[in-house]
Amino acid sequence: MVFCGTPSFSWLDLFFVFACLVGCFVRRVIATLPESMPELCLIRLGIQVRSVRAVFYAIRLARAIDRSAAEAIVAGAGLLHSERFSLGRKHFGVWQYWRSFEDLEAWSHRPPHSEWWRQAVERMRTKGDLGIYHETFLVPRDRIESIYLDCAPAGLAVFGTTGEPVGSMTASRGRLGRG
Repeated sequence: MVFCGTPSFSWLDLFFVFACLVGCFVRRVIATLPESMPELCLIRLGIQVRSVRAVFYAIRLARAIDRSAAEAIVAGAGLLHSERFSLGRKHFGVWQYWRSFEDLEAWSHRPPHSEWWRQAVERMRTKGDLGIYHETFLVPRDRIESIYLDCAPAGLAVFGTTGEPVGSMTASRGRLGRG
């Protein structure tokens, strides 16, 4: 852009102006852990299928996981939120957000989790047509940041403390307390 003389605009300038105008209308939300939580226990449970028959079993297993997650939330067992993910037709699972590792551990040793887990392990052992894994993360509250742009609540925004990003909270660095 030239500010003295004849104005000329490049396509990049016009794109920048348009992006700024559109950005003015984007609903932005940040989410943090509730103050009462020093850390978040996050678990990713994945299912990988290797045959058509295993697909049908995995769908039933996913429904059982959804039911037990709903029961855990209603019972106040420490599960804050559970949502499915998919990495293609043969690999899917759930992300679960727990109040603490102790809550997750206590829940995992009781039915219904212990029952469907045992059945899945038996299926893996006898048929070998699916694989199951889990990854557990313990994340201190000062190591979590999030922003949601024109999204329905997902993940941390479902149960966390939400607000509008202002000042330093508009950047990841600020939300992580690093400047």
